[in-house]
Amino acid sequence: MLYLMMAVTALLAGIIKTGFGVGAGIFLTPLLALMVGPKQAVGMMSPMMLITDVLTLYAFWGKWNWRQIKIIFPGTVLGTIIGAYYLSWASPTIAKVTIGIIAVVFSSMQIYKVKNPSALQKFKLRTWHGVLTSFFSGIASAIANAGGIVVTIYLVSVGLSKEAFVATLVGVLLLSDISKFVLYTHLNILTWNFLLIGLALTPVMILGSWLGRKLIDKLNERQYVLYINVLVFISGIILLILH
Repeated sequence: MLYLMMAVTALLAGIIKTGFGVGAGIFLTPLLALMVGPKQAVGMMSPMMLITDVLTLYAFWGKWNWRQIKIIFPGTVLGTIIGAYYLSWASPTIAKVTIGIIAVVFSSMQIYKVKNPSALQKFKLRTWHGVLTSFFSGIASAIANAGGIVVTIYLVSVGLSKEAFVATLVGVLLLSDISKFVLYTHLNILTWNFLLIGLALTPVMILGSWLGRKLIDKLNERQYVLYINVLVFISGIILLILH
């Protein structure tokens, strides 16, 4: 039953990643944390996110914006290193609370964006905003796979085309996920057992990506994003209550 629940969750995460580019990690991580524990969930997600990043980037190959990658990448790596060592240091209780807080905060941000779709577009963010945002993106990515949502706050304001936006975002996330994979292995957050489980769930997530392409045109995007983030919000609250 546990593996079936994990497979269903991975399937839904794949659908989310295809439809909206970001959100799969923050959707899947708190749900897996309820099933197998916080550190195991984050470690298990590492190979899954890495492989799906490669597949997504392949579809947008060469469309990225080098200038934005140069702005975002250094802070992302630094934040990833700090976040990974924090996760390694934290007890299961602290890790669960941290993931719960991140899930609640970032799902609330996404719900706000659904209710106020033009809110972020009103702000013209500067280069130093990108550097600062990328640093916190790296931390959130290492702790709860939520980096994409954070860095989107900056990227959505710089006027990239849709293809350039997705390629730049996923390109940075790929580099970040490579860093996480190495760090998690070094810090024993990612063990062989959970690496194998993560790899086993990856085809299910890829199947979800394929289904996402088929379903996305038939769904009301606004309601869909709202419902998904309400589920993430509830998962975060449960993590906080059951820590």
